[in-house]
Amino acid sequence: MSISPPRSGTGVVLFLLVGLVAFSPGEAGAQTGLRIMQKQRELQRAGDEEETWLMKLINKGGAVKERRVVTYTLTDAQDLSKILIRFLAPPDVENTGLLTWERKGGNDDQWLYLPATRKVKRIASSGKKNRFMGTDFAFEDLRPESLELHTYALIGTEVVEGQECYVVEAMPATERQAADSGYSRRKLWIRKDIYYTVKREYYDKRGKLEKVQAERLLVNVKGTLWRANEVEVRDVQAGTRTVVLVERRGLDAGLRESFFSEAELTRGGS
Repeated sequence: MSISPPRSGTGVVLFLLVGLVAFSPGEAGAQTGLRIMQKQRELQRAGDEEETWLMKLINKGGAVKERRVVTYTLTDAQDLSKILIRFLAPPDVENTGLLTWERKGGNDDQWLYLPATRKVKRIASSGKKNRFMGTDFAFEDLRPESLELHTYALIGTEVVEGQECYVVEAMPATERQAADSGYSRRKLWIRKDIYYTVKREYYDKRGKLEKVQAERLLVNVKGTLWRANEVEVRDVQAGTRTVVLVERRGLDAGLRESFFSEAELTRGGS
Protein backbone atom coordinates (compact mmCIF):
# COMPACT_ATOMS: atom_id res chain seq x y z
CA MET A 1 0.00 0.00 0.00
CA SER A 2 1.05 3.61 -0.40
CA ILE A 3 0.96 6.29 2.26
CA SER A 4 -0.22 9.50 0.68
CA PRO A 5 0.89 12.99 1.78
CA PRO A 6 -1.42 15.11 3.91
CA ARG A 7 -4.51 16.35 2.10
CA SER A 8 -4.62 20.12 1.81
CA GLY A 9 -7.70 22.21 2.31
CA THR A 10 -9.56 19.66 4.44
CA GLY A 11 -10.71 19.82 8.03
CA VAL A 12 -11.40 22.72 10.33
CA VAL A 13 -8.90 25.30 11.54
CA LEU A 14 -8.59 25.38 15.32
CA PHE A 15 -11.13 27.86 16.69
CA LEU A 16 -9.42 30.77 18.42
CA LEU A 17 -11.17 32.38 21.36
CA VAL A 18 -10.75 36.12 21.77
CA GLY A 19 -12.31 38.45 24.30
CA LEU A 20 -15.17 37.73 26.66
CA VAL A 21 -18.84 37.39 25.76
CA ALA A 22 -21.90 36.41 27.76
CA PHE A 23 -22.40 32.66 28.12
CA SER A 24 -24.72 30.50 30.11
CA PRO A 25 -22.86 28.57 32.87
CA GLY A 26 -22.64 25.47 30.68
CA GLU A 27 -21.34 27.38 27.68
CA ALA A 28 -18.80 29.24 29.79
CA GLY A 29 -17.48 25.93 31.14
CA ALA A 30 -17.15 24.48 27.66
CA GLN A 31 -15.23 27.51 26.38
CA THR A 32 -12.95 27.57 29.42
CA GLY A 33 -12.26 23.87 28.94
CA LEU A 34 -11.27 24.46 25.33
CA ARG A 35 -8.99 27.34 26.28
CA ILE A 36 -7.20 25.10 28.77
CA MET A 37 -6.67 22.44 26.08
CA GLN A 38 -5.42 25.04 23.59
CA LYS A 39 -2.97 26.39 26.17
CA GLN A 40 -1.71 22.89 26.87
CA ARG A 41 -1.16 22.23 23.18
CA GLU A 42 0.76 25.49 22.87
CA LEU A 43 3.05 24.78 25.84
CA GLN A 44 3.65 21.04 25.52
CA ARG A 45 4.41 20.58 21.80
CA ALA A 46 8.06 19.81 20.97
CA GLY A 47 9.72 20.25 17.59
CA ASP A 48 10.87 16.65 17.58
CA GLU A 49 11.60 14.07 20.24
CA GLU A 50 12.62 10.46 20.71
CA GLU A 51 11.98 8.16 23.66
CA THR A 52 12.98 4.61 24.56
CA TRP A 53 10.57 2.74 26.81
CA LEU A 54 10.47 -0.33 28.96
CA MET A 55 6.83 -1.40 28.75
CA LYS A 56 5.34 -3.87 31.23
CA LEU A 57 2.09 -5.70 30.46
CA ILE A 58 0.61 -7.05 33.70
CA ASN A 59 -2.32 -9.46 33.58
CA LYS A 60 -5.06 -9.97 36.16
CA GLY A 61 -2.99 -12.61 37.96
CA GLY A 62 0.08 -10.37 38.20
CA ALA A 63 2.16 -12.06 35.48
CA VAL A 64 4.40 -9.59 33.66
CA LYS A 65 5.46 -9.43 30.01
CA GLU A 66 8.11 -6.89 29.06
CA ARG A 67 8.46 -4.99 25.80
CA ARG A 68 11.09 -2.53 24.66
CA VAL A 69 9.82 0.28 22.49
CA VAL A 70 11.20 3.34 20.73
CA THR A 71 9.01 6.30 19.77
CA TYR A 72 9.69 9.25 17.47
CA THR A 73 7.55 12.40 17.29
CA LEU A 74 7.76 15.39 14.95
CA THR A 75 5.70 18.59 14.82
CA ASP A 76 5.61 19.67 11.17
CA ALA A 77 5.31 23.11 9.57
CA GLN A 78 1.50 22.93 9.84
CA ASP A 79 1.73 22.33 13.63
CA LEU A 80 0.60 18.73 13.12
CA SER A 81 2.25 15.70 14.71
CA LYS A 82 3.71 12.61 13.11
CA ILE A 83 4.47 9.69 15.44
CA LEU A 84 6.33 6.43 14.82
CA ILE A 85 6.26 3.69 17.48
CA ARG A 86 8.45 0.61 16.98
CA PHE A 87 8.89 -2.49 19.15
CA LEU A 88 12.53 -3.48 19.68
CA ALA A 89 12.06 -6.65 21.78
CA PRO A 90 11.24 -9.45 22.48
CA PRO A 91 11.68 -11.29 19.14
CA ASP A 92 7.98 -12.13 18.69
CA VAL A 93 7.09 -8.41 18.39
CA GLU A 94 10.41 -7.01 17.13
CA ASN A 95 10.03 -4.42 14.32
CA THR A 96 6.26 -4.20 14.73
CA GLY A 97 5.45 -0.55 14.11
CA LEU A 98 2.64 2.00 14.26
CA LEU A 99 2.74 5.22 12.25
CA THR A 100 0.34 8.07 13.02
CA TRP A 101 -0.20 11.23 10.98
CA GLU A 102 -2.25 13.95 12.63
CA ARG A 103 -4.64 15.66 10.19
CA LYS A 104 -6.41 18.99 10.30
CA GLY A 105 -10.01 18.30 11.21
CA GLY A 106 -8.99 15.46 13.51
CA ASN A 107 -9.39 12.50 11.15
CA ASP A 108 -5.88 11.20 11.77
CA ASP A 109 -4.37 8.33 9.80
CA GLN A 110 -2.74 5.31 11.43
CA TRP A 111 -0.88 2.40 9.81
CA LEU A 112 0.25 -0.82 11.50
CA TYR A 113 3.16 -2.92 10.26
CA LEU A 114 3.40 -6.59 11.29
CA PRO A 115 6.70 -8.19 10.21
CA ALA A 116 5.13 -11.67 9.99
CA THR A 117 2.91 -10.52 7.11
CA ARG A 118 5.35 -7.95 5.70
CA LYS A 119 2.36 -5.77 4.99
CA VAL A 120 1.24 -2.34 6.14
CA LYS A 121 -2.38 -2.17 7.27
CA ARG A 122 -4.28 1.09 7.54
CA ILE A 123 -6.33 1.26 10.75
CA ALA A 124 -9.93 2.12 9.87
CA SER A 125 -11.65 4.81 11.91
CA SER A 126 -13.90 2.17 13.47
CA GLY A 127 -10.84 0.08 14.41
CA LYS A 128 -9.12 2.77 16.45
CA LYS A 129 -11.08 1.75 19.54
CA ASN A 130 -9.29 -1.65 19.52
CA ARG A 131 -6.39 -2.48 21.84
CA PHE A 132 -2.85 -2.01 20.54
CA MET A 133 -0.60 -5.08 20.63
CA GLY A 134 -2.07 -6.58 23.79
CA THR A 135 -1.56 -3.42 25.85
CA ASP A 136 -4.16 -1.40 27.74
CA PHE A 137 -3.74 1.38 25.17
CA ALA A 138 -6.27 1.62 22.35
CA PHE A 139 -5.08 2.87 18.96
CA GLU A 140 -7.02 6.08 19.61
CA ASP A 141 -5.07 6.63 22.85
CA LEU A 142 -1.84 6.83 20.85
CA ARG A 143 -2.98 9.74 18.69
CA PRO A 144 -2.47 13.42 19.54
CA GLU A 145 -5.39 14.98 21.41
CA SER A 146 -7.81 16.24 18.73
CA LEU A 147 -9.39 19.51 19.77
CA GLU A 148 -11.70 19.44 16.75
CA LEU A 149 -13.22 16.02 17.43
CA HIS A 150 -14.12 16.70 21.05
CA THR A 151 -15.88 19.23 23.23
CA TYR A 152 -14.25 20.28 26.48
CA ALA A 153 -15.94 21.49 29.65
CA LEU A 154 -14.24 22.63 32.84
CA ILE A 155 -16.14 20.72 35.52
CA GLY A 156 -14.08 21.53 38.60
CA THR A 157 -10.68 21.62 40.25
CA GLU A 158 -8.99 18.94 42.35
CA VAL A 159 -5.65 18.30 43.99
CA VAL A 160 -3.61 15.41 42.57
CA GLU A 161 -0.46 14.48 44.48
CA GLY A 162 -0.31 17.90 46.09
CA GLN A 163 -0.85 19.89 42.88
CA GLU A 164 -3.94 21.92 41.92
CA CYS A 165 -5.49 20.62 38.71
CA TYR A 166 -8.24 21.65 36.35
CA VAL A 167 -10.71 18.82 35.78
CA VAL A 168 -11.83 18.87 32.14
CA GLU A 169 -14.47 16.59 30.64
CA ALA A 170 -13.92 15.62 26.99
CA MET A 171 -16.76 14.23 24.89
CA PRO A 172 -17.09 13.34 21.19
CA ALA A 173 -18.16 16.42 19.21
CA THR A 174 -19.83 14.55 16.34
CA GLU A 175 -21.96 11.46 15.86
CA ARG A 176 -19.21 9.89 13.77
CA GLN A 177 -16.60 10.40 16.49
CA ALA A 178 -19.02 9.01 19.07
CA ALA A 179 -19.45 5.89 16.91
CA ASP A 180 -15.74 5.46 16.15
CA SER A 181 -14.47 6.01 19.70
CA GLY A 182 -14.56 3.35 22.38
CA TYR A 183 -15.35 6.01 24.98
CA SER A 184 -18.49 7.92 25.85
CA ARG A 185 -16.39 10.52 27.67
CA ARG A 186 -13.03 11.15 29.32
CA LYS A 187 -11.98 13.17 32.34
CA LEU A 188 -8.61 14.93 32.31
CA TRP A 189 -6.73 16.33 35.31
CA ILE A 190 -4.44 19.11 34.06
CA ARG A 191 -1.97 20.79 36.38
CA LYS A 192 -2.70 24.50 36.69
CA ASP A 193 0.94 25.52 36.96
CA ILE A 194 2.37 23.69 33.92
CA TYR A 195 -0.69 22.63 31.86
CA TYR A 196 0.32 18.98 31.85
CA THR A 197 -2.23 16.13 32.10
CA VAL A 198 -1.37 13.97 35.11
CA LYS A 199 -4.46 11.77 35.21
CA ARG A 200 -7.10 10.51 32.78
CA GLU A 201 -10.27 8.49 33.25
CA TYR A 202 -11.90 6.71 30.31
CA TYR A 203 -15.59 5.78 30.39
CA ASP A 204 -17.05 3.08 28.16
CA LYS A 205 -20.14 3.31 25.97
CA ARG A 206 -22.36 2.50 28.96
CA GLY A 207 -20.86 5.36 30.94
CA LYS A 208 -18.95 3.01 33.26
CA LEU A 209 -15.35 3.72 34.26
CA GLU A 210 -13.10 1.55 32.08
CA LYS A 211 -9.52 2.78 32.46
CA VAL A 212 -7.47 5.11 34.62
CA GLN A 213 -4.19 6.56 33.36
CA ALA A 214 -1.67 8.17 35.72
CA GLU A 215 1.45 10.09 34.65
CA ARG A 216 4.18 10.29 37.26
CA LEU A 217 7.81 11.29 37.79
CA LEU A 218 7.40 14.52 35.85
CA VAL A 219 10.50 16.29 34.55
CA ASN A 220 10.98 19.69 32.95
CA VAL A 221 12.84 18.71 29.80
CA LYS A 222 13.09 22.14 28.16
CA GLY A 223 11.40 25.52 28.58
CA THR A 224 7.66 24.92 29.06
CA LEU A 225 7.95 21.24 28.07
CA TRP A 226 7.16 18.69 30.77
CA ARG A 227 7.15 14.93 30.35
CA ALA A 228 6.36 11.92 32.54
CA ASN A 229 8.98 9.24 33.10
CA GLU A 230 6.33 6.76 34.24
CA VAL A 231 2.86 6.16 32.79
CA GLU A 232 0.44 3.57 34.15
CA VAL A 233 -2.81 2.57 32.44
CA ARG A 234 -5.09 0.42 34.59
CA ASP A 235 -8.13 -1.33 33.13
CA VAL A 236 -10.46 -1.40 36.13
CA GLN A 237 -12.89 -3.73 34.37
CA ALA A 238 -10.40 -6.34 33.11
CA GLY A 239 -7.95 -6.06 36.01
CA THR A 240 -4.94 -5.55 33.71
CA ARG A 241 -2.25 -2.86 33.72
CA THR A 242 0.29 -1.43 31.31
CA VAL A 243 3.25 0.47 32.75
CA VAL A 244 5.62 2.55 30.63
CA LEU A 245 9.02 3.54 32.04
CA VAL A 246 10.98 6.05 29.97
CA GLU A 247 14.63 4.98 29.87
CA ARG A 248 15.96 7.61 27.47
CA ARG A 249 14.68 10.83 25.92
CA GLY A 250 16.11 13.17 23.32
CA LEU A 251 14.84 16.49 21.95
CA ASP A 252 15.59 18.38 18.74
CA ALA A 253 17.48 15.56 17.05
CA GLY A 254 16.69 16.95 13.60
CA LEU A 255 14.11 14.36 12.53
CA ARG A 256 12.76 14.97 9.04
CA GLU A 257 9.22 14.47 7.74
CA SER A 258 10.53 11.86 5.29
CA PHE A 259 11.41 9.67 8.29
CA PHE A 260 7.70 9.19 9.02
CA SER A 261 7.01 7.05 5.96
CA GLU A 262 6.08 3.55 4.88
CA ALA A 263 9.75 2.85 4.14
CA GLU A 264 10.77 3.68 7.69
CA LEU A 265 7.75 1.90 9.17
CA THR A 266 8.82 -1.36 7.51
CA ARG A 267 12.56 -0.91 8.05
CA GLY A 268 14.21 -4.00 9.48
CA GLY A 269 11.15 -6.14 8.94
CA SER A 270 11.83 -7.24 5.39
